[in-house]
Amino acid sequence: MAHPTWRGVTICPCLKEPLDELARASGKDILVSPIKGFGSYQVGRTASAGTGSGGGHVDLALRGLTPEQKLRLEGLARRIGFYADIREPTWWSPTRRQWLSEKWSSHLHMLLKDCRHLSPEARTQLRDWYAGGNGLVGSDPDDGDRTHLRQTWKQYRSDRQGVRPPAPQPTIAVANLKHGRRNGDVKRYQGAVWRRLAAATRARILARHHLKETQIADGFFGDVTVEMTTALYRQIAAREPQGGWPIWAEPGPRLLKRLGFIPAGARDLDDPHDEFGEPDSVSDPVSANIDPHPAGVVQ
Repeated sequence: MAHPTWRGVTICPCLKEPLDELARASGKDILVSPIKGFGSYQVGRTASAGTGSGGGHVDLALRGLTPEQKLRLEGLARRIGFYADIREPTWWSPTRRQWLSEKWSSHLHMLLKDCRHLSPEARTQLRDWYAGGNGLVGSDPDDGDRTHLRQTWKQYRSDRQGVRPPAPQPTIAVANLKHGRRNGDVKRYQGAVWRRLAAATRARILARHHLKETQIADGFFGDVTVEMTTALYRQIAAREPQGGWPIWAEPGPRLLKRLGFIPAGARDLDDPHDEFGEPDSVSDPVSANIDPHPAGVVQ
């Protein structure tokens, strides 16, 4: 029995509606383009490690898209009901602490979570993703938006009549977020960090510095912002002990990505800068005063 196709690629019948919705909702600036030979029921395709031998699988081409567009497409696919992960030909592995490379091109690897035709390899990969991994060999942590981790296509379709194209993520320059700097990027960053901190941590910071909450996002990267940054890194590291998160006093691009910003000037989505073991350029004058096990974790 012949399987259906979608934009020239063989797919599982379960994929047509979700892919139509992804193409509609991604906006006019993103062409949802499946890669030929990397759809569903691709027997003998070793590049996808068997995940494409059953249904529910498709890889989308990302070449030519900006980092913001790639993240937007990945986040939207996850919201619609896919396990979706950006795969670059070269990336930094925080678990192995080295750069890795493959011969594939930049693409978005996708599995429809509630497809009943998934291969055994695809189901194993999906379980790894639910547990916090990215599904690749080596068990690196997933660093994408996990807000809609468990949402399926069926749930998405029943809850919504569709969504408008998501707004582009705001860009922040890492170079602007340094101790002693005052600018608009600092103010936006302070607000985002403050919202992610546990309530007990926020209360301690306010009491220690005799501040009101309205005084936190003042646009100046001083000792309070250093303390907030360090506390947030500690929270994430406590939640994700295998994630390679450092305890720095200034943010790197990976933290900005976690906060919903696009780090301007990063070479790619996995540019480590100071967040994967390279020496930190800033001392941490307040780390001794911060509870190493703060209440609550970053969601």
